[in-house]
Amino acid sequence: MKKALCILFLVLTAAFDGQAQCVGQAGQVKWHIWMGFETFRDSSYMSVQEFYPETPDQTIILGSLETAVNFNNYYVSLIRGYISVPQTASYYFNITGDDDSQFYLSTDESRDNLKKKASVYSYTSVGQHDKDSTQTSELTQLVAGQNYYFEIHHYEGSGGDHVGVYWRSPNVPDIDTVWQIVDYNYIKDYNCEVSCPERGTACDDGNATTINDQQDGHCNCVGEYPTANACVGERGKVEAYFYDDIDGTYVENDLTNAPNFPLVPDRREYLDGAFGPHDFYDRNDFGSLVQGYLTVPVTGQYEFNITGDNQTFFFLSKNDSIEYKQTSQALVFYGVGESEHDNSVFQNIGPLLLEAGKYYYYEFRHKENSWRGFFSLHWKTPFQTHDGWKRVPNFYLYDYDCEVSCIAQGTPCDDNNPFTNNDQIDANCECAGVPCTGEDCDNLFAKYNFYDKAEHTTNVISTEENSWLSCGGGTAANPNPARSSLNRWIKYDFSNQYKFANSRIWNYNVAGETTKGFKNVVVDYSVDGITWQALGGTYAWPQAPGDSDYSGFAGPNFNQLKARYILISSIDNWGDATCSGFSKVTFDALLCDNKDTPCDDGDPLTSYDKFDDSCNCRGVDINCASDTIALVRGEITDAEFKAIKRIESQSLVPSTQNVTFTAGNSIVLLPGFEVSSDAVFKADIANCVQTAFEENQELSLKKETLLSDDQDRDNIKKVIFRLNAPGDVKLVLLDGKGNKMVTIIDDYYENLGTQVKYIPTAKLDKGTYVVELSINGNQLKETFVVD
Repeated sequence: MKKALCILFLVLTAAFDGQAQCVGQAGQVKWHIWMGFETFRDSSYMSVQEFYPETPDQTIILGSLETAVNFNNYYVSLIRGYISVPQTASYYFNITGDDDSQFYLSTDESRDNLKKKASVYSYTSVGQHDKDSTQTSELTQLVAGQNYYFEIHHYEGSGGDHVGVYWRSPNVPDIDTVWQIVDYNYIKDYNCEVSCPERGTACDDGNATTINDQQDGHCNCVGEYPTANACVGERGKVEAYFYDDIDGTYVENDLTNAPNFPLVPDRREYLDGAFGPHDFYDRNDFGSLVQGYLTVPVTGQYEFNITGDNQTFFFLSKNDSIEYKQTSQALVFYGVGESEHDNSVFQNIGPLLLEAGKYYYYEFRHKENSWRGFFSLHWKTPFQTHDGWKRVPNFYLYDYDCEVSCIAQGTPCDDNNPFTNNDQIDANCECAGVPCTGEDCDNLFAKYNFYDKAEHTTNVISTEENSWLSCGGGTAANPNPARSSLNRWIKYDFSNQYKFANSRIWNYNVAGETTKGFKNVVVDYSVDGITWQALGGTYAWPQAPGDSDYSGFAGPNFNQLKARYILISSIDNWGDATCSGFSKVTFDALLCDNKDTPCDDGDPLTSYDKFDDSCNCRGVDINCASDTIALVRGEITDAEFKAIKRIESQSLVPSTQNVTFTAGNSIVLLPGFEVSSDAVFKADIANCVQTAFEENQELSLKKETLLSDDQDRDNIKKVIFRLNAPGDVKLVLLDGKGNKMVTIIDDYYENLGTQVKYIPTAKLDKGTYVVELSINGNQLKETFVVD
């Protein structure tokens, strides 16, 4: 028993000695500053930074708890140290700052006991002590001779900046009624900052099998270990692929069901770690995919946590095999904040025992809908000097080098070379730019002008070239005889009949000429351009401001009216004597031709597509999607029709076509059904779905040219298959020897009907490849050749 007490006494003594050793020089503290943020950052963002609160960009010695005024823009700073008073008394603390500022004080020398005492979350003037009640703390007793650890957190956007901590005490002369800055008489420096060699410094880890040994910035010398896995790529390379214009907030099924996912992304970024994208607010309606390998510098227990917005999935394998990626999973079902680590237990993995020298496959899948979109992986490690979650940097990550993903050739990109122009994806799926030319074009010291990128907007340019005007006295007669007195008009012919809903108007917006804009307006619509119907009464259009911030106004609602022509006529304008016009109009409309008008429903596995009474374009399923297929009188153009139960037909089988009907229960040939003398007609009663599997009819693999953004996208295979009932679907690409190259789908599908996936071939070597599809255990294969 005495031995146990002795050990406990020694441990406690060592702990107190450790805290005391951090108390540094009296009369000063260090002001640590991190620069270069493009936007305003707060404490939640800084807490997950890998080296925070160590390794600042700049350090300044202060003689009081007050910083310089107007020091800089877009920076984060930290002041920490100890307060010690010569006599025991109770004190109020007060903080002022520009912008966000917080003051934390411990109950003793330990950082573990920090409590927020005072804060202000909007800017104050220097010495403005009463803007917010949170600026002043409650009365706090300080004991003479005791060192109290403190931290001041300060976050600056743009404009003026400063931070200061004041105090007063009812029992201390000179500060009993007036706020005074806590000065050098009462402060001591914090002297326990960790000092490690800078990341990337060459070193020797003592292991003869490793190469490229480097310091990691945490006093670990880390080399690259050998591996037999050819998919382990470059250290420090984190490649994120993004898939644009996908609606919804869910990884499953919104992202995974998208034809382009996972092999035909729209763009990519190289990330600084297991977090991205670089700009959280740049885009909406996109999905993300990141694959790679994680390593650790020391063997030990590791914990992981993910945050993301919106839905985010993270997978971590037990080794370097992608087959075991679901060994450990973390999920964010709905969007959480960047440092909101405790919203759900599903965000966490571990503790896990990870070994130095091993590679662990990881994968992110992420879906963004609107506003903010990001994903982020954090960890707690055996080598951290501070508690809390930290983002995983790219130093410990390796690229996944076995992907066949390819962005369309010609897509703009960034090759990370500042001395190239017109960067685009080339025929080998690589981003390459044209080297610059001219004197000093590759001189790092040359000066270049950089401009902010253009963003999407609903505004219109305030120039004459972007507007429409009707001028002079020789205008044509109004198409609607009932409007014959109105000679300022514009008629839209949409070529087909549409069902119209909302509209939006931008009146004439040329600076200094907005009096030409329409003022009182009537709107008519027509199906044939001859008979016109009035839409409501007279509409009053507001005058435009004539500047670039103009975003228009809501126009008439057509309430689902069907029309081919729309006529807008001006009764008067805002005062101009010669011209009238406007800048822009948009209509929300749905194609709606007359019933039985041929159309394309977008389903490659249907035929005889026609409009119905409700403006829906619908085709006849020819591949087992329907219980019954009814073919009306007319010439058959497809060779094969399949129905689960019944086919009815009164059509003509032409001499140039051989036709097969397959149905589960019955085939009915109605009066009018004919077969030309040279044609062959075959009718089978069979299990339609089973027959389709046996004949590989549910998988159609074709080489097609796809169109996107008016650019040809060659070297892409299109896989089409039909899903008639919910089930487990697995789609994989195999090489000619049957080795799996990539899993395209491995999921439970609930969305029925035609499914499409794209496979790029630009990264595939010449040879034969196999696409293997399994649906609820039924398997079929198709081959294709890359030549």
